[in-house]
Amino acid sequence: MGRNKLILNGRLKRFDPMVRAGCETVHAAILIENGRIRAIGDPNSLSGETVSGLETIDAKGAVIVPGFVDAHTHFTEMGMQKFQLDLSGLKTKQEILNAVSLENGRTGSGKPLLAFNYEYDLIDPSERIGGDDLDRIAANRPIQITDRTGHMSVTTKATLQAAGIRIKNADCLNCELDCDLEPRPFNGEICGTANGRLFTFMKSGFRRRANLEMAWKEAAEIAAANGVTTIHAMIPEDEMESLVDFSAQLPIHLNIFTETHNVQKVKQAGLRQIGGCGKVLLDGDTGPHTAAMLEPYSDRPNGSGFLYFSDEELEAFMSEAHAEGLQIGLHCVGDAASQQFLRIIGKVIARNPEKRLRHRIEHFSFGTPDQVQQARRLGVGVSAQPGFNHFWNHETYIEILGEARAGRVDPIASVMNENVAIAFGSDCTVTPCNPLLGIHAAVNHSLEKERVSADRALIAHTFGGAYLGQDETDRGTIAVGKVADLVFLEADPAEVPASEIKEIPVLRTLCGGETAFLRK
Repeated sequence: MGRNKLILNGRLKRFDPMVRAGCETVHAAILIENGRIRAIGDPNSLSGETVSGLETIDAKGAVIVPGFVDAHTHFTEMGMQKFQLDLSGLKTKQEILNAVSLENGRTGSGKPLLAFNYEYDLIDPSERIGGDDLDRIAANRPIQITDRTGHMSVTTKATLQAAGIRIKNADCLNCELDCDLEPRPFNGEICGTANGRLFTFMKSGFRRRANLEMAWKEAAEIAAANGVTTIHAMIPEDEMESLVDFSAQLPIHLNIFTETHNVQKVKQAGLRQIGGCGKVLLDGDTGPHTAAMLEPYSDRPNGSGFLYFSDEELEAFMSEAHAEGLQIGLHCVGDAASQQFLRIIGKVIARNPEKRLRHRIEHFSFGTPDQVQQARRLGVGVSAQPGFNHFWNHETYIEILGEARAGRVDPIASVMNENVAIAFGSDCTVTPCNPLLGIHAAVNHSLEKERVSADRALIAHTFGGAYLGQDETDRGTIAVGKVADLVFLEADPAEVPASEIKEIPVLRTLCGGETAFLRK
């Protein structure tokens, strides 16, 4: 435990999360003792409190908000990015291939070459790379170029063979599922379960404990630098025990969601949550046409995506997890996936209604109005990623899904207005772990009907995450008795022009009263 602290000259953003009136800004001092907020009030009166080893912090007029919660990250991959090739911002085939070629020369042959953030959906189709391109550059090593969503990638036939992945249908490569699309010649693009299996294979060489710890430290530093004091970390089963053991050494708080159906293993680890993406996601994504939709895709009318589990499989898992008191969160992009989640969890809750566990749909990207109301009735929350709309606004989906479905993408205000519990996250590495970008995206949603105020977005990125992480008694607001998770901002998101919210600097991050980040 570090020194106790007295924070002076700050502008505190305080709010009642149960009231929509927004936030109140107050000029007050904060006294921190043993990592928790002991008192809030007049600086003169607090200065007289008897607290040993008191350190005074002059906030110099900074806006102080509760520590941000990122309610959905891929924590290991978030840290791995520093040690892998990042293709962000590269828009032409030549730029991408040049970057891959340089990385191939830098890292040597034989080792897996993994690249992130290939902007497949955001570049001209004529500039997309193929498996033949990769063969010419890196024929002697496994290679996977993963798109920003993580749901599709480009690879080579040799890499698939090394990973033991059989090509069943080269149009979608859901190697363990029947596909309703017409096959076409393999061009290097894979998606569905094959994409996930290949990523697991490519990542296997990185999974030494020392490498994982290095990635987790890096991820925690990224989070703290962006004002995040709590991460909801989506973690594969084979990394769970190591992260549980190591998490106390990190400067931020973690809620671990293990991507497994092995309920007993999660219980034995002492965790409260289960699910995420990885091996437990219910569907894919719209770009590769693997998101499960209630109606066919507009540009592929013979396909409506895939549900990765049968109702029977899902009900067996959910029933056991619910009975054991585990909060469930599962990836659902398409409206058919959200429908399946709500259908099954409704049955499970009806059999065991005394347990109120705040189960949650991760993403809910195309949730319908009826599904929003059903979630409210069941007490199911939504873990949303407003940053999706910043990178892929509704116009991105018009060709794929048509005007009507594109017109209900990322239904943030719709969820809030029905009083459904909502938490904001990044899905990092899909979008950056940057809550101010998330708040910015929610305020500037491409659909006017889904825009929310900066204060409502702030609450979703603080208390909302604490509530859907079952942490609201300790975190999520600035209040006496709560853990001193605080972020100092240069400006109030509610007071700057909407177009400038994402530019607000984070000045300092305190987690449990300790400085996790300080801007130089």
